[in-house]
Amino acid sequence: MGEGRCLVAASAAAADAVGRRGRDRLVADDRRCLTGRREKGGAQVARSLRGRPGSRFHLAVDRNGVPLAIRLAAGNENERRHLLPLVDELIGRGWRPAELWADRGYDGNDLREQLRRRRITPVISKRRSRYEPAPAQAAYVWRGSKRHAKTIDPNGRHRWPVERTNAWLHNWRRISTRWERRPELYLALLQLACSMIIYRLLDSL
Repeated sequence: MGEGRCLVAASAAAADAVGRRGRDRLVADDRRCLTGRREKGGAQVARSLRGRPGSRFHLAVDRNGVPLAIRLAAGNENERRHLLPLVDELIGRGWRPAELWADRGYDGNDLREQLRRRRITPVISKRRSRYEPAPAQAAYVWRGSKRHAKTIDPNGRHRWPVERTNAWLHNWRRISTRWERRPELYLALLQLACSMIIYRLLDSL
């Protein structure tokens, strides 16, 4: 990605670290043993917004949805701490986007200032303050056992490439449900899936 191209960043929904079948499950901070004397556990696993142990990956794509950089984190880590490392990774490769589009999870004046210092124009959606009334057309989402109003994002129509790439990644069973205890193995699967997506996108051109 060279100068003038647009970068889209997003955090995927937390990948469940709990297997739907079988008894082997990744649970953070749990020292009990499973059948066969195997310990539960796993790095970069924590309670997600869904109330289950899981991991979350943070993805940066170009305007066509081609994955450029990906990071793995625990399900409860703040999204904003991973945005600049993604950008710096791309800059280290010699790719400096002209703009960066991101959702409300990355909202923060400090991040915007850091992006401007890197000569990147931030286009990050703003969060609704808890003191602002919910608009009439707000949608409602569940976070754990609580119902929250979600304001319709006017910039959402421009971020569809990254959401589509996230959906493609979650089509992989080993991505949507994390079975690997070691984070480097799960990250390797993410990188392999990104490679397949790049191959298919280039093959369709």
